[in-house]
Amino acid sequence: MAAAKPDSNFSPEIVALYCRQCLDAEERPQEGARPAKGFNARLVMLPCSGKVEAYQMLRILEQGADGVLLVGCPENACRFLVGSRRAEKRLTHAGQLLDLVNMGAGRLALKRAADLTTADILALAGQLAERVKTLGPNPMKGDSL
Repeated sequence: MAAAKPDSNFSPEIVALYCRQCLDAEERPQEGARPAKGFNARLVMLPCSGKVEAYQMLRILEQGADGVLLVGCPENACRFLVGSRRAEKRLTHAGQLLDLVNMGAGRLALKRAADLTTADILALAGQLAERVKTLGPNPMKGDSL
C-alpha cells in the first residue's frame, strides 16, 4: 500500500493488547483509554498474548482503531510456553489479510518484553502510532459494515 500523505491533524487510535505477565512486579495493571501526545491509546490486559486470534485483531480495526499493538512475553519466558509464538503467527496472518485488502500490515505490531510499566506500553503504542500516521486513517473508520 502506498504511503498516504501525512495529515498533521490525524491522531491515530491505537489499541494495545498486553500480556499481564509482561508487567513489572510493582506495576498495577491499567486498562482503558489513555490520551497521549499525538495519538490515543486504549490499553487492554490479557491473560496471555497467545489468546488473541487473528480475527479479533481485524475486528478491532473494523471497529475503528487505526492500529493494534500486541505486547507479549519474551519468547522463552512465556508461562503458557508457546503463547508469544502463537501470538506472532496470528499477527502475521492478520497482517497478510490486511495486505490483501490494501490496508497494510503496518497497522499491526508485536513487541516482546518483560518488566514493563504502563508508560513503557504507551511508548510502544506511540512507536506504532508514528508508523500508522504514514498509512493514514483507517479506511474502515466510520463505515457500518
